[in-house]
Amino acid sequence: MTDSTQNKQNAEQTKPVAPTAETSGFTRLSKTESETEGDHLRRVAEELSGSDEERISSLAAMLSSRVMAERVSAARELGRIGSLKAIHLLRDLLVSTDESSWRLAIHGLRSGGAREGWLCLEGVAQDDARRLASNSKQESEISFKRLMAMGRTKMMDRLFRAADGHSRSISGDVARRFSMNAVATLPVAHRNVMEHRLGLLGASATPADTAHALGIELDNVRTLELEGWQSIHSPIEINPQ
Repeated sequence: MTDSTQNKQNAEQTKPVAPTAETSGFTRLSKTESETEGDHLRRVAEELSGSDEERISSLAAMLSSRVMAERVSAARELGRIGSLKAIHLLRDLLVSTDESSWRLAIHGLRSGGAREGWLCLEGVAQDDARRLASNSKQESEISFKRLMAMGRTKMMDRLFRAADGHSRSISGDVARRFSMNAVATLPVAHRNVMEHRLGLLGASATPADTAHALGIELDNVRTLELEGWQSIHSPIEINPQ
């Protein structure tokens, strides 16, 4: 094989792939686990034909309504539709510094249940995790509040695991501060247990050691820890009234 032929093949192999609907962050045409075959085919047909455009435009207008119930309904419907345009509308709200807007977006993305909605949440959660180390107190506080409002994400799990300082990609100081602030949102009894279990006061403690240190029953430790995680992992709720 000549050098010129080899170079041409190497160039073709290393040529970057142009982003497409399948590689740009949203899996548009693939079937999701929650979809039946019929639902999948209908969704793909609607997206390719653009038949949802009018509905999405109407929902976008509803997001600015003065009636909270209408805004919540619009966010839920956009999350359910799950098309690229629908998710982008919610993402614009999600990255806003206005708390009422990103709370609405989280509610729509989570309640909609579309795969694209979960991908959107995870992407913003990663950005917020990086901003936890920001020199801007306002920026880091917004990022923390939004991460907590999203509820459990893969990024949240990574932050808790990185609190021991063993992560290569997440600063131990940042992860530890996040964990301490997250636990601080809990009632005192739950907070005391979580601080011992997560090692936020020193070395992580077993349930038995935690029970001994706090002078409570082992079953109480397990119950308080479970309730603590449920609270931390739960997303915000919105009252449509």
